[in-house]
Amino acid sequence: MKIVGTKERGPLGALGAAIGLTAIFACGGGGGSPTTPATTLPPVPAAAVTATGEGNLVIHPSVDTRFSFALETPLRITETTGGTADWNFARISLFRNGAEIERNELGSDTIKAAGFGRIGARSNQLIKVAFRANSDNFDRVDITLGFGDIKDGRQFTALVPPNSFTDVTISLTPLSVTPGGVVRPGP
Repeated sequence: MKIVGTKERGPLGALGAAIGLTAIFACGGGGGSPTTPATTLPPVPAAAVTATGEGNLVIHPSVDTRFSFALETPLRITETTGGTADWNFARISLFRNGAEIERNELGSDTIKAAGFGRIGARSNQLIKVAFRANSDNFDRVDITLGFGDIKDGRQFTALVPPNSFTDVTISLTPLSVTPGGVVRPGP
């Protein structure tokens, strides 16, 4: 057995070593950095928004003489799944004997101007919405909130259960409601 020292080289020298290493890497037998597996993020959940009454519906005389009264509605809006939604509208519909007799709607411009345009993931907030109305002869009130899911653009609504309000009270303090309606934080 012959021991090759630092000054002795095999028959091909440095060229042979280079060819040998190239052959090893070309055959897949050599290094390179291992590939890092792609990180899979959890899917963004779809938004699920619920709305309930929180406290009393309050009927105020309207400052604007074109309307009979203003209705102040405290609403609890909750997102429960971790999704996010844009709040597009708030609508009140007054019914008599099953037929809609009056409707008032606040659009996304009014809602966004008040700072409530986006319903965040797992949020829970109390918001007061005020509507103007004329009809005083009604037997049912529906409040519907409309949303758009940020994830997929799906449009959906949440109906506020009428029995979720504690009571209906009458205030003698006139309430001024702008033409677009009012949205503000709850108490």
